[in-house]
Amino acid sequence: MGLATYRKKRDFALTAEPKGSGKPLPKPVRGSSRFVIQKHDASRLHYDFRLEMDGVLKSWAVPKGLPWTQGQKHLAV
Repeated sequence: MGLATYRKKRDFALTAEPKGSGKPLPKPVRGSSRFVIQKHDASRLHYDFRLEMDGVLKSWAVPKGLPWTQGQKHLAV
């Protein structure tokens, strides 16, 4: 499903989820992948980590928050 179709199906007045700024995406760089870290305040606050693999954003939840110091590890599920 494309982003335009997704936006047509959503009612952003009912949820606090942002609909995006509408800014154009940066130009792709050959050999690079995109990633997104989203703060997600659902039933419990956690972070969603999304990494582009083969043109698809794969998603993991990071329930204990992001590791801020080198060597600190947090499980992503």
